[in-house]
Amino acid sequence: MIRAVRIILAAALAASVITTTGAAAPEPVERGVLRLHYVQKPIGYERYEIVPDRDGLTLTSDFDFTDRGGRVQLAATLRMAADLTPRAFKATGKSYRFVNVDSDVRIEGRDAIVKADGAESRVTLTTPFYTVDGYAPFAAQMMLLRYWKQHGQPRVIRTVPGLPSNEVFIEPRGREAIRIGATVVRLERYAIDGVVWGRETVWLDEHGALAAAITRAGGLSFEAVREDLEPALVGFVQRATRDRIADLEGITRQTSPLKSGTYAMTGATIVDGTGAPPLRDGVIVVRDGRIADVGARAAVAIPPGMAQVAVDGKTIVPGLWDMHTHVTQVEWAPVYLAAGVTTVRDMGNEFEFLTPLRDAIASKRALGPRIVAAGLIDGGGPNAFGVYYAATVDEAKQAVAKYHDAGFQQIKIYSLVTPPIVEAICAEAHRLGMTVTGHIPNGMTIEQAAAAGMDHIAHLGIRGEAGSEEVDKTIAFLREHKTVIDPTQSWNELLGHAAGTPIAAFQPGILKVPAPLNRVFSNAGAAGIDAAAARTRLERGLRIVKALHDAGVPIVAGTDEGVPGHSLHREIELYVEAGLTPMEALQAATIVPARAMKMDAELGTIERGKRADMVVLNANPLESIRNIRRVRWTITDGRVYDAPALWQSVRFQP
Repeated sequence: MIRAVRIILAAALAASVITTTGAAAPEPVERGVLRLHYVQKPIGYERYEIVPDRDGLTLTSDFDFTDRGGRVQLAATLRMAADLTPRAFKATGKSYRFVNVDSDVRIEGRDAIVKADGAESRVTLTTPFYTVDGYAPFAAQMMLLRYWKQHGQPRVIRTVPGLPSNEVFIEPRGREAIRIGATVVRLERYAIDGVVWGRETVWLDEHGALAAAITRAGGLSFEAVREDLEPALVGFVQRATRDRIADLEGITRQTSPLKSGTYAMTGATIVDGTGAPPLRDGVIVVRDGRIADVGARAAVAIPPGMAQVAVDGKTIVPGLWDMHTHVTQVEWAPVYLAAGVTTVRDMGNEFEFLTPLRDAIASKRALGPRIVAAGLIDGGGPNAFGVYYAATVDEAKQAVAKYHDAGFQQIKIYSLVTPPIVEAICAEAHRLGMTVTGHIPNGMTIEQAAAAGMDHIAHLGIRGEAGSEEVDKTIAFLREHKTVIDPTQSWNELLGHAAGTPIAAFQPGILKVPAPLNRVFSNAGAAGIDAAAARTRLERGLRIVKALHDAGVPIVAGTDEGVPGHSLHREIELYVEAGLTPMEALQAATIVPARAMKMDAELGTIERGKRADMVVLNANPLESIRNIRRVRWTITDGRVYDAPALWQSVRFQP
């Protein structure tokens, strides 16, 4: 292990001038190695070094990991002046499996010449600025922090690529001492907001070297920890989680409900989600978080003196569900509510993050959707996912028990679990009153997975064409076993669209996301196919969705994250493109998931006695399913939130 060493030339911290003589390559003034983890599983390394370069410094970084058998590599170079101001930045490769990085920035006077993703532009710099393109390499973020400290800790730093719109904010979050055996390492903790969407946590040691960082990649938790500090990984995660939940509590205080307690909403068209025709000029009485009454204005008696909210011209639908997500950052909480999503099923996450976030939301200390949790179990080995494995029956029981005791409703089986252990997991989960979802494990068919006890299947998992004898038999088998499917068609469309097709052509929400998130998705897409081929592939999946639905197999809307908030809307739209009616597509995101999770007595429709989870839309989605995007207010447990304010709280455009 090569530990990050003390900076032995003052330039790196005090910006003195470095000069070199002779032909020999200059010796590095600093080297470091960071162990990379994905959802706490060690997967690779980042190695960096800093060398003198004429009158400045050059950072080079080699970022390399293997996730579930797929290798990801990124090479980066950052040239800086003596005061750490960037002169040039180049990063090529990938920062995650589907995130390509191709950036080349050269500073010329007051301008930056930016080559990114095959295009070139010249942008005028505003100071202070820095060159960074996503979370990787972490060493570039280390230099960003040093630059920020060297230049008086400015309130905002603008980044390239990303100018003129992208802004980075840095906040000191405290000091702490980490004990590893007999050694005590003293660290400073920072929050960095704007390098990626949302806040990261970064620790520097007393010499300014990077000790640890916690961010997100591909929608899940990604950690970098100096090798000598690796035993403290879980502690770093817990410390960062406390900071992030405190941030969400701050958003909650700044985004108070417009209404709560007892009130009546009058004048809207009510689409109650039961399948009944829309009710014009309706009234909904809310009392202490529940629906006390609902019906036509003439049929509902509003108690004298009760506060009334006029919603004439609006449409009210049940609160939406996203049945396949990974809530790995607190910023998802306001985004989901802004999109009308009041319940989500988390399909595998960092245990130390998800459980306190879930509890903070449930206690109403923090705003956000209700979180239903599925605990991830894989089969172990170098290509396994996460850190909870089961290769024996005893391990299966122990893993299921851990999740059950923590209040998880489901188990999520991943790809490397063997058939006998699938059966053991399902049997133990069912014994404890839990259900089982997940991927179809390697070497198993969807029929075998359902027969082994899996109640739900993530993604579509059916080969062949709708209408073929083979597919018809599979669908009949799933219907017989009452298997629930979350097809994640919006995710398939997002990653499978032709690389040259603008995402906004099918997902207008991409135009409203923060700049760092837009850059991530701008590089998504499938190479080597055209738009027609991509559409043909998508339509095959949609035909199977329609066949499943027509046969009575429950379809639940899920996104696997995608474009935050907006992908759930797209999932619903795609079901209508598949041939479901707008009501049926809406039900796939309301009452059908509530039934699948055995929560339909409380949620899923707008009926007397149920929890007041509702969405107020500016237009009727039964007239055009695209109106599902037109959220004005979201009501969760009777608390009414302003959707535009929620979007803006995490730097989205409303």
